[in-house]
Order: sequence, then structure tokens, then C-alpha cells
Amino acid sequence: MKNRILIIFLICLISCNKTVNTDIEINAVQQVLNFYNGVCIKYKGFEVKNEIKKQYFELEISKSDLLENSIHNIESHSANIAYLFYSNLKNEKLNYDEIRVKINLKESTQEFKYSAKELEEVEKLQSDINKINNYIISKDYNSLQQKFSTSINIKTENIKQLFTLIENKYGVVKKIQFQGFRFAHTDYGDVIIFNEALCLEKINAEINLIIKRDNKQIISIEIP
Repeated sequence: MKNRILIIFLICLISCNKTVNTDIEINAVQQVLNFYNGVCIKYKGFEVKNEIKKQYFELEISKSDLLENSIHNIESHSANIAYLFYSNLKNEKLNYDEIRVKINLKESTQEFKYSAKELEEVEKLQSDINKINNYIISKDYNSLQQKFSTSINIKTENIKQLFTLIENKYGVVKKIQFQGFRFAHTDYGDVIIFNEALCLEKINAEINLIIKRDNKQIISIEIP
């Protein structure tokens, strides 16, 4: 029995440390708190499984009104928390293989994990997302149409009609704020669904940009 316990211990070893954070890590956590407020407990450690060592940083978020009011998008928000932290690590990104997020809500607790590779992929897509957002704000629908996958039969006029209808009802788009993402598999292949806030003159609405992972082209723009 002792041998069996020893084998299990060697296969999966987890160490977690609440202390000792670098100035860059402290600032990266603060960027998360600037967005979500609430309380954040920080952990950093490693996990060894089948002789593979994985360094991780975990953020445990509690008492965030924004998260409590956005339970339907909690997965996207967890990804945003991981991304906000990772993207502010600067030259310390290589210190971690995984960013973990634990969200404590009044009614439940949810946990998520994001590999550094996934977060790096999202970071590389940010310039494309910014271009798409700028095309929407500036009403450059011709350029926006060219970002769509050729497999999607959409015309510039279709895009213009969609945003004109929204503008006539709720006013012009003032800005678009990134609020997270999630990975998914669709009939068009593997995609990333970017969740954003569409800030109009009269209301704030959700907008989802669905991007193919293999070629960075738009599959769909959804406004729920």
C-alpha cells in the first residue's frame, strides 16, 4: 500500500505557494482588479504529472459585482482574467506554462485553466481584433467584409444593413471593449469566440466575433 501511495505521489506532485510575487506579477494582478474589482488571492506553483513539470499561476477572484452580474458569460470572463494577467507579464511570460482562474460567486465556484500557448495565440490575434473593431466604429464595411472567410457568402451591403439597423435604434457605436473569449469547434472548424461589449449611445450590448483559428478570418459577427 505504501508503494502504491509513493507511485501516485511521484506521478502527480503539486506544489502551491501563496507568497513571493515579482513586481511585474503584482502589476499584472492589479490590471485584473482594475477591470473586475473584488478580491484576488494569488497562488504560484508547479505540478508534475507523468514526469512532465508544469509551472502555473492561479488567480482566485471573489466579491466581483461584474462577475456576479455576468454569470452567463463566466467562461469568457475567466479567459479575460487569464489574458489580462498573461498579457501584462512582459518578459516573465516564459515563467508559466498555464494560468489558472478560480471564480467564487455567491451561488457557485468555477475553475478554469488556460495554457500559455492558448493565451499567446489570443495575444497574437489582438491586432486583428482591433482592426475589426475599428472598421465597425468607423463604418468601413468594405474592409470589414474582406476580413470574412471566403466560405461565408456575405456582402458589404448585408453588414451595412445590420449596423445601420442597430444605429438607428440605439445610436452610433462609441467604442468596443474586449471582455473575453472561449474556444469552440464548429462546422467551419476550430474557432475562437471573442466576447466584447458594444458601447452605443443609448445602451451597451454584447457582440461576438467568431474567428477561425487556422487563418484568422471571420466566420460570423453575432449581436445576441
